[in-house]
Amino acid sequence: MEKMAVPTGDVVKDMDVNREEYLFFLLKNKTNEFAIGLGDILECLKFAEEQGEVPELPQEWWWKMSEVYPRLETYVDVPEDEK
Repeated sequence: MEKMAVPTGDVVKDMDVNREEYLFFLLKNKTNEFAIGLGDILECLKFAEEQGEVPELPQEWWWKMSEVYPRLETYVDVPEDEK
């Protein structure tokens, strides 16, 4: 990967209630700076978990995260009484 990005160390919180994403990490490579949301990072983590690249996290942790990031429900089996 030629354009590998690294964190700048900056985090932006955007508490707009109309947005699903509200925590962003700033990254940079040689030519660009950009942000990635925590929800995107969590989706990547879940994918890596499913591929066996990282150890599994407890199901309850994923349920709690899906309360904050509802789009994770696509990847997590949330019991009906938890929705």
